[in-house]
Amino acid sequence: MAATNENPIILYDIPSKLESKAWSVNMWKTRLLLNYRGLGIEPSGLNPDGSGRPYYTCPSIIDPTAPKLTTVTESTAIAQYLEDAYPDVQPRVFPEGTREAQLEFIKDISAIIYWPAIKLFLPQAPKIILDPRGSEYFEQSRALYFGRPLQGICPAGSEERKEAWEELKAVLDKIAEIYDKNPEGDGEYFTGSAISYVDIWLATFFVWSKVPCDRDPDLGAQCVWDVIEKLNDGRWARFMRKFDNYLQVL
Repeated sequence: MAATNENPIILYDIPSKLESKAWSVNMWKTRLLLNYRGLGIEPSGLNPDGSGRPYYTCPSIIDPTAPKLTTVTESTAIAQYLEDAYPDVQPRVFPEGTREAQLEFIKDISAIIYWPAIKLFLPQAPKIILDPRGSEYFEQSRALYFGRPLQGICPAGSEERKEAWEELKAVLDKIAEIYDKNPEGDGEYFTGSAISYVDIWLATFFVWSKVPCDRDPDLGAQCVWDVIEKLNDGRWARFMRKFDNYLQVL
């Protein structure tokens, strides 16, 4: 029995003050996947607050339709669980023989794309996205990670920001080269001629980059995506159009 709107999979997410409510790249990986595969979702919010209460990791899902109640945590583990638990539900995102290559791509690109991206648009995110309690916890925990306050990371016009942009552009050039090697995809798909999990993973990175950011006035941008969508001859804007029907937030 597959999950439906009447008997949905419960998705634990981090709520936000944004109109769309959804914002976190990791939560979007699961939300977009469930939307694309047509599996019903019931969102449930967990607010990061550093309270010391029982620890939860987002995204997490509870699948009430499995033979027994099943809980799965972490976006890639969730994607593989859904692929294996619902083999007859189309479309699938790991075509036969591609799972290992897809997971290897995600591992390799994750190691080089998130660091410049985090520096470019994460520092402003807490105050824009989270409520005061969540924002305070987020800023304190990330300041410990970076060894300095978030607001001092990659300020407008800094050399650090210019370097982060160059790093991000180089990674996107690399991804474009890899996509161009797929003879069936016309540069639009990682493998074959349909959306795979890598495509969803990349799309959620671009959705994440739409978090408001006012640190690039010299580029005429109100968010990092405003710059990305023009890179590589506009291919990322074209890439995202295929997801227009799957970005709804319930």
